[in-house]
Amino acid sequence: MEKFSIELSVRDYELDVQGIVNNSVYQNYLEHARHEFLHHHGIDFVDFAQNNIMLVVKSIEMNFKNSLVSRDKFKIEVSAEKEGNLKVVFNQDIIRLEDNKPILSAKVTGVAIKNGRPVAPDTIPQIESLIMN
Repeated sequence: MEKFSIELSVRDYELDVQGIVNNSVYQNYLEHARHEFLHHHGIDFVDFAQNNIMLVVKSIEMNFKNSLVSRDKFKIEVSAEKEGNLKVVFNQDIIRLEDNKPILSAKVTGVAIKNGRPVAPDTIPQIESLIMN
C-alpha cells in the first residue's frame, strides 16, 4: 500500500526563540496529517463519535532528526498497521521538501473505544481497511 502524504509549510508563529519550529508544534503537524489520512480512508471523527466510537491516542514517540525554520515546505507521510489485538500504530515521517532531509519520525499508537470499552480495530470495517498487512 502506498504511503499517504500531505504537504504543509512552516508559519512564523510556530517558531521558538531559537528561530526553529517549537517541538510542541510537531505534534500538531502529526495530528493534522493523521486526521487527513483517516478522512482519506472514509473515517469521520464526528460520525464515529455520534456512534459512540472514540479514536484516542495512547502514546506518541517522536525522534527529532533536524529542525524546520520559517517558510520551510515539508511533507508528512503516514502509514498504519495493527499491533496486537487492540492497537493501531501510525508511522509518520516529516521530510523537508527542498532537500528531502528527514526532520522527524514518529510512532503514534491509538485505540478505538466503543461504548467505553476498547475494541479490536478489525471489528470496525473502516479501520480495518486502512491497516497495512
